[in-house]
Amino acid sequence: MRLIVKPEEFAAWFTRVMPGAYRQVSADDIRDMTACGLIGRYDCYIQLDIETVRAILQYEQLRQNRQKRADIRDSDGTIHCRRCGVALAKPEGTRGRPNEYCPDCEPLRGRERHRKWRSRQSAIALS
Repeated sequence: MRLIVKPEEFAAWFTRVMPGAYRQVSADDIRDMTACGLIGRYDCYIQLDIETVRAILQYEQLRQNRQKRADIRDSDGTIHCRRCGVALAKPEGTRGRPNEYCPDCEPLRGRERHRKWRSRQSAIALS
């Protein structure tokens, strides 16, 4: 078990241990989480704090995705394509998640997602 006292070291350690995290964690993020009492309760950072930070980042990602889904809807419930903004047909059934992309943008979605993943991986490799 490794004990770390400095937020800068903990942020660097977290980035090394969790390279596929939603985003990188800075020392300022660690200081804020410590000030809130989420991590560093024993005047040092332990393995459990890594899991806490990972869960917080996962929560941030889920919340951001939920907000994105809410942004594609109009006030009357019409859903628009995330990429081009074209109004999509309303789903006939009430089951399942509605489409978020029009048929023209659907093939491009995979390429964009792969491009974002590659840029994130290269940024991690450089750090």
